[in-house]
Amino acid sequence: MSLPDLAVLAEGDLPTGEHWIVKAGGTDTDYYTFLETVRPDGHHDEGGMGGPPLYPGSLVNTYTGGSERGLRRVLVRADPRVARVRVLLADGEPLSLSPVAARADPALTFFAALLPPTVKLVSLTAVDASGQVVETQSLSFHEEAWQRFLRRNGGQET
Repeated sequence: MSLPDLAVLAEGDLPTGEHWIVKAGGTDTDYYTFLETVRPDGHHDEGGMGGPPLYPGSLVNTYTGGSERGLRRVLVRADPRVARVRVLLADGEPLSLSPVAARADPALTFFAALLPPTVKLVSLTAVDASGQVVETQSLSFHEEAWQRFLRRNGGQET
């Protein structure tokens, strides 16, 4: 199966020199969103998710991942009512994400972050424009998968 053409929705540069690109595209039933990272040495890696734009009953779809040589990715596609995403880190530090892009068809808002690979994720909270919590997700499954990935690939478990 080949991926549909993906549009570049947003891109930017980190102070550490990495360039990031959010891409998305597909259909109402098979929609893809990816976060690509280009390191200063030219190494590329990317990860993301496919499936329905949003699952029934949910306002956010979340992907976390990374590579053994790069940064940890947090990528969220959300209903347009979601104005901010808060990620709680294991050290108690909250990370507040603003939208990086939006699309009208399908109606989605996108959030992205690149974090050090040692950061542990606890939960994600979607907040509307009035500051009301509209959805909360545990990221424990994502964190367990990340720790397994690090063990399998020779990275340091955190």
